[in-house]
Amino acid sequence: MMPKIDTKKRIKICKEVLMQLEKDKLYICFHKPKSVIGFLITLRTLGRYSHCEFIYNDYVYLSNPGGVRIKPFVYKDNMDIYELDKHIEIPIVLKEFMKLKGKGYDYGAIFFSQLLELGIEHKDRYFCSELCIHLINKGLDESLTYNLKTLKANQFSPAKLYKYLKDMELLGRKVE
Repeated sequence: MMPKIDTKKRIKICKEVLMQLEKDKLYICFHKPKSVIGFLITLRTLGRYSHCEFIYNDYVYLSNPGGVRIKPFVYKDNMDIYELDKHIEIPIVLKEFMKLKGKGYDYGAIFFSQLLELGIEHKDRYFCSELCIHLINKGLDESLTYNLKTLKANQFSPAKLYKYLKDMELLGRKVE
């Protein structure tokens, strides 16, 4: 479990992080688990992250059980935030996101693609890492591959996405 941080220190850290986030730059945020479900995700995926989302101009672009949506960014102490590669076309990512905004959360793919690894997904719903890799791939003109095959977004957990982006050198500096 992560240690609790007092409110004043938390506000100071939040302000420091916000000051480091540059306007018009796309970031990806990976969350370490804070809930039982989060810990189960990291246990199943053998990674340290249970959720991921984008940050752009003080807003979070995400998919979680509330669906595909945008909300104001609020820093939490379980986040690791990274700059994304400058070759990812942000206008394309945002345009594609707006097409998907309001879509549901893909509970089926969590079960059939992540837990059972059967590759079954709903074409009109997304879980967090599936949405992120889909949007990154769009922003790179659909040029990403995995194991020399066409990328299948539903194969990516937050931990696998982090490793993939790191290996592909698409992660920039970590925001500290």
